Amino acid sequence: MWSQQIPNGRYQYFERYIDPYTEKMVRISVTLDGNSRSMQKQAALLLNEKISRKLNELSTTDALLLDVSKEWWEQYKKTLKQSSISSMTSGVNYLLNTINPHTKIKNVNVKFIQNIINDDNIKRSQLERIKSVLNLIFDYAVTLEYVTDNPARRAKLPKRVKTLEDLEKVNNKYLEQSELSDILAELYRRPDTYRHGLLAEFMSLNGCRMGEAIALKYDNYHKSDKTIDIHGTLDTTVGYAKGDKTTPKTVSSYRTVELSDREIAIIDEMIAISQTEKMINPTYHNMGFIFVSNSGIPIQINSFNLTLKRANTRLKTPIKKNFSSHIFRHSLVSFLAENNVPLKAIMDRVGHSHSSKTTSEIYTHVTENMKSSIIDILNAK
Repeated sequence: MWSQQIPNGRYQYFERYIDPYTEKMVRISVTLDGNSRSMQKQAALLLNEKISRKLNELSTTDALLLDVSKEWWEQYKKTLKQSSISSMTSGVNYLLNTINPHTKIKNVNVKFIQNIINDDNIKRSQLERIKSVLNLIFDYAVTLEYVTDNPARRAKLPKRVKTLEDLEKVNNKYLEQSELSDILAELYRRPDTYRHGLLAEFMSLNGCRMGEAIALKYDNYHKSDKTIDIHGTLDTTVGYAKGDKTTPKTVSSYRTVELSDREIAIIDEMIAISQTEKMINPTYHNMGFIFVSNSGIPIQINSFNLTLKRANTRLKTPIKKNFSSHIFRHSLVSFLAENNVPLKAIMDRVGHSHSSKTTSEIYTHVTENMKSSIIDILNAK
């Protein structure tokens, strides 16, 4: 509290409080005849009563959508890994920049949400992200009783008619077995990409994400049981040399996977290579990870992806697909689908939730192709 004398000789007393919805400081005042100690006490009492009255007058229906969205994001970020924050930030920022700052959350209905997600000028993938953020914001608003209903959950993204281009996109997400053999052979052909070949083949058999693969440590490997614990992912935002292992992407990503004979052979070979490197390299970083570079630091994702692209260009007939570490994970989904492994079993192995769009797309695409081949088989009989 502070005071100042005004021209008529009286004293004005001031205090500030934080508006719970705008999170901005608000100033209030009372005017009294003097500045004695008793007057100061009276002013403090009056100001506190005035603040209480102002706060009681506010109701959740006065909350602004923009303020609730900011409030949600500040709280939600505390539950996320840095990589997840980075992937969500663009969708959140789009909404924060789009929402009219005067829109009260009580006035938002399904039509309001629908108008946002019907924007033809935004990529479908970005719209899906925005819709997901809106779902979470209004879930938060319902929990805190800002509103009683979540209109975002009832709004629907426009259905898209699948085109030949869409089907081609699904094809480009995985490698046929002949294509996989070609790229692996090229990686194994050169000493400087040999380790990348081992990692690529391991992912094509195991189905793990690259972040999960490079986070695997010796103590995750149980050779006698023929299993490996995939219980985390490497946080690359803090640098590979720190070897910071964090929780996996989802609950379903936390899993113990049975290993094929070839997977065991790959792990054993990586461990043997590292043991040799430790003996001859005095600067070797013994961090306990399995898939590492010749320095002992986990293989970097960007470096791995660049190696793949360069290896592809060296092929006699380069594969017309976008190469990244995920293509090996998706190739396993395709291979298992072709061999009639149930979708649920595939998702359990690769650590996908049972609502995973990518796995379902690949599985459906492959199995549809298998159905169409039935007629070819019958006609050739």
